[in-house]
Parts: sequence; C-alpha cells; structure tokens
Amino acid sequence: LFDLSTLPDTYQQYVKGIRAETQALSEVVTNFLNFARPTKLTVTDVDLQVICERTAEELRGEARNLGGDVTVRGSWADVQGDEVLLRQAISNLVRNAVEACVGASVAPVVLIRSEVDSGQKVIRIAVEDSGPGIPPEQRDRIFQPFFTSKRSGTGLGLALVQKIVVNHNGRITVGHSDLGGASLLVTLPLPA
Repeated sequence: LFDLSTLPDTYQQYVKGIRAETQALSEVVTNFLNFARPTKLTVTDVDLQVICERTAEELRGEARNLGGDVTVRGSWADVQGDEVLLRQAISNLVRNAVEACVGASVAPVVLIRSEVDSGQKVIRIAVEDSGPGIPPEQRDRIFQPFFTSKRSGTGLGLALVQKIVVNHNGRITVGHSDLGGASLLVTLPLPA
C-alpha cells in the first residue's frame, strides 16, 4: 500500500471512504456466506456460563466507557452443541444490545440472565438491554434475512443467531425487558 499523506486532502478523504466501503462490503459478504452456508455442528459439552462470561468481558469495557455495564447472572447448565456457533450467537445478541443502546443515545446496560428449567429440561438465556426496544410490529420480522433497522446493518445478524439456535433444537423469541429495552430469549434443550 502507499502512504496517504502524500496525497492532497481531497484524495485522502476519497481513499478513506473507499476503504471504509470496502470493509463494510467485506462484512456483508462474510455475513451472507455464514448465513447461506450449511451448518455443520461439532457437538461437545458446552459450558454456557463460560461463553456468557467471556462475551460480557469482551464488551464490558465498551459499555462502561459509555456509562453502562454488561452483567451476567442466573443458574447455569451445560448443553450439547457447537461451542463456536453458540459463542457467535450469544456474542451477536450482546453486541446488538450494546449497539441498540448507543444508537438511541442511552447508556448501554445489558443483562445476560439465565435459568435452568429442570421440569422442561431446558435452559433459558435472556439478553436484555436498556435501549429503545423492538416495536411490536417489527418483532415478527427481525429474524428475517436482510431486515434491519440500523443504517449500516446487513440484516443477517439475528437471522444467523436464529439459524444457530434452531440447529441446536432451540428457539429464540423477542419481548420487552424490565430494563426498558429489548429482551431476546434463547431456549436450548438440556442433555437427556
């Protein structure tokens, strides 16, 4: 590559814009390929608490810098699943929660809450935020590929999360959080 500082300011701005658009397009292509590719699960015992704690730690600094926080609480259990894909799904949900708060100029308060339901033999993990929430009329559409309410979103993030959850024989639903924003609830089966 070349040194941008050797170009006039006008050309520097054009080159920076081209680089930014190239990066955005690269993300769209990557997300689309991840969504379109058949999912091959590498099934092992997965500690969901570890996944959620790591995800929270990755985003906690950003949230705290903006006056918020990311916390984890609840009861936990291991599931049978693909650890990489489950980490991607939880990470997408938490990152979306932080971004929704930032987009609404609200301090990003995100709670990852879990409960084990031994009677139903499932674990439920809710990602809740203090953002603007998801309007009821959009709740049926947010998992559709290419639906987005973000200016720079691809509309594939939540569709990919749903695909991962369904491939683990689970389900994901959306509702309202006591924190004021959205609550996305992932329900996964416990091992027999």
